[in-house]
Amino acid sequence: LRIDDKAQTDDLTQGMRALLMLSKKLKRKRMEAGALNLASPEVRVQTESETSDPVDVKTKELLDTNSLVEEFMLLANISVAGKIYDSFPQTAMLRRHAAPPKTNFEELANQLKVKRGMELRTESSKLLADSLDQCVDKREPFFNTLVRIMATRCMMSAEYFCSGTQSYPEFRHYGLASEIYTHFTSPIRRYADLVAHRQLAAAIGYEQLDSMLHSKAKLEGVCKNINVRHRNAQMAGRASIEYYVGQALKGRVIDEEGFVMKVFSNGFVVFVPRFGIEGLIRLADLATPEPQSVFNAEEYVLEVSGSIKVKVELFQKLVVRISDVKEASTGKRKIKLELVKL
Repeated sequence: LRIDDKAQTDDLTQGMRALLMLSKKLKRKRMEAGALNLASPEVRVQTESETSDPVDVKTKELLDTNSLVEEFMLLANISVAGKIYDSFPQTAMLRRHAAPPKTNFEELANQLKVKRGMELRTESSKLLADSLDQCVDKREPFFNTLVRIMATRCMMSAEYFCSGTQSYPEFRHYGLASEIYTHFTSPIRRYADLVAHRQLAAAIGYEQLDSMLHSKAKLEGVCKNINVRHRNAQMAGRASIEYYVGQALKGRVIDEEGFVMKVFSNGFVVFVPRFGIEGLIRLADLATPEPQSVFNAEEYVLEVSGSIKVKVELFQKLVVRISDVKEASTGKRKIKLELVKL
């Protein structure tokens, strides 16, 4: 990258280095305020150059420059949120993220305490962020990411709202540790950003605001609609990962490392970092006839005996075989995971 090439001293490169330095200061300030550094599986689909058919799926590698862009996007979103709220206190298009109830983290906190002797503090976002930083296994670097993925699922969903429908303390974005927030930076793919753009344009006197955006009732209806659409898009995105992994495999069978995310009396869920997918491996999938098992719910351990003998524990690293199979009921292809070794 030119930003790392010391031989590059032109104005553009020097400017990028200055922005990178500023972005690191902005991030440090956010983290000190209690912003959370969570994780969700992000993958990149590699396609064949001529046919655009999927040929591989890999985890995205995030660079410092990704963080640079993210920090200034966050700063823009926060700045615009403040401006449009000042101008339209009853009808600003904002985004909030409520603090999760303590009960949401009880299971994960107990899992970490039982399996790793670690404490998860949830009294505030700052304490949660600090305790997540301490969830480190020196023998397994991915463990911290796995915990952050599981913590993300304990969170409340962020939502769009009309400023006049909430009191100011409820505006807070818990994950970003920001008192006010909106989505402004991606108008080409989100309708909420278009509304924010139109409100900002009116706030700075660039153009008149449509009467619909002066109506709290109508804007509240818009917010409810885009919240539903946003959740649907998230679910479609997650489903597409499994679809593209299946397309990339095209009948191939590969073995990959995975980690146990959940343990039940009749099976366990495995997360595969390389592909960002997870799947349930049932007792019936382990051997024929179906083996017997003893499930220790307090210790998160499943001991299997009979036709096969294995001991599966939460957070355990293992190797799974990944293949794509066709569902008899729907005819759709889906990913299948099989245990290879512990």
